[in-house]
Amino acid sequence: MVFSIKLIIVIVLLFATVTIIVNFVNNNLNKNHSIELVNESFSNLMESISAQISSHNSDNDYLQAIQNNYVSRRLVSSTDYTFSRMINVRYNYDIYDMNANPIYQESYHLLPQYKIYLNIIRDRVRKDSPVKFILYPSFKTNTATLIFYGGLYKDGELIGFDMYSIEITDLDYALLPNTGDYVITDRFDGIISTNNNKLLEKSLNFKYAENYTIGAQKYTVTEVKKDFYSIYYLEKKISLSLSYLIVFSLLLAIALVVVAFTNNIVTKIARENTRSFESIIADTNRVSKGHLDHRINEDLEDDFKSLAININEMLEKLNYEITLNKELSETNIIFEKRKLDAQFNPHFLYNSLETIRYSMQYDIKGTEKYILDLTAILRYSISNDINYSSLEKDLTYTEKFLNLYKYRFADKLTYSIRTSEETRDVSIPKLALHPLVSNSIKYGFTNSLSVNIDITSELINGVCFIRVRDNGVNITDEVINEINQICKQKKNPSNHIGVHNVLRRFMILYPDSRLNVWREDEGTVFEISFNKSW
Repeated sequence: MVFSIKLIIVIVLLFATVTIIVNFVNNNLNKNHSIELVNESFSNLMESISAQISSHNSDNDYLQAIQNNYVSRRLVSSTDYTFSRMINVRYNYDIYDMNANPIYQESYHLLPQYKIYLNIIRDRVRKDSPVKFILYPSFKTNTATLIFYGGLYKDGELIGFDMYSIEITDLDYALLPNTGDYVITDRFDGIISTNNNKLLEKSLNFKYAENYTIGAQKYTVTEVKKDFYSIYYLEKKISLSLSYLIVFSLLLAIALVVVAFTNNIVTKIARENTRSFESIIADTNRVSKGHLDHRINEDLEDDFKSLAININEMLEKLNYEITLNKELSETNIIFEKRKLDAQFNPHFLYNSLETIRYSMQYDIKGTEKYILDLTAILRYSISNDINYSSLEKDLTYTEKFLNLYKYRFADKLTYSIRTSEETRDVSIPKLALHPLVSNSIKYGFTNSLSVNIDITSELINGVCFIRVRDNGVNITDEVINEINQICKQKKNPSNHIGVHNVLRRFMILYPDSRLNVWREDEGTVFEISFNKSW
């Protein structure tokens, strides 16, 4: 009798557990199906736009018009009419050349931030980045614009890029169903689309939390992470008592299943699990030592095989994120380098033009050479194709720079340039020594009627030393100590901008670069050193 009662209780509990589990699984299946529909809609939109850009790349007339820098509205309408009806969402279409200048434009953004985003898109197109869209936020409202882009090639040459701009409010009706609350975000948690506008007024802090609150309603958050975007499903939270019932039923079912197994089966499972676990530990230990290309052995039992597959997927994503972070770091370095390259001294240009104006009256041939040297220096300094140059080549422009001053000061300015054979092919930032030479001339004539500048280079034990010496005595020991302290810091809180920028430019190419200043005899020495093989 007792056994029968226990059996009935067990059967009832099992039935209740199965019923709850089936209901729970059914809800999850419906939720997963809805999420998959959202993902399919967004993927189809990206694929359609990508296919349209590909069709442009196969249209020679279209590419020729772009190369001629004139694309008519009629030509655009003839190629995009069927496409616009197919995707069923409003968009603005733009074409830009590789200098980020518009060739055809339907959207107009006057804010300077838009130019920054254009440069980012252009650089991604050049590198053929796997990311094919970017979110451009509105700086006045809580909305944004989703921009899809792709390169345009003619005869294998990149001549520009297409841009399709879609307001995120227009995406809501095209992508998201009416059942449940959905959010699509990019890699940086920017909202691409949502059917709950209240989310636009709040900070998206649910990425690292399973619970979220909108007003008085609490939600359970489910995240589905894709390659370059994430989909969040917000489900109204069930009551606490029902949660406890589900958990209790699952635990009871698990306990009954465990009791049903014999000791021999448990021992066998434990033995197999131990072998699988030791295999995973050995593989993860190898990965932890830096071998990120190594993968976990997936020839394991049941759950451990699933665990190994998940770890391998995590390693794949980790390698991808490392590559992506490297790409972003390289982009930041490019922005930093261009900012430093742009700091050409405007006083030098002004003085040069004044010199030309006066010398044209009495020395036409000398003025002609002066103008040619000045033109060569300016062309070299603003060329985007030249980021770095050999020391030997860069010093030829430094010598032209000194000759311009020598034309002005005559015998009052003398100089010498001596480089060792092994340092002449060393790469340095273009015109990197210009601020040091300019300072020597500027401050050298302050308390002296003549200035002598000596530029040397040598290689000692793999370390390259470049020195700029002058006979100026205007700089004090206090200023020398201040400059040396500044060059040991990442940020510059002082007014010695030129010297610090010289070091920063070298550090972009050689992270171990150092700049030291000291007094020598009756002059001052600025020394830059770095490991040539970095």
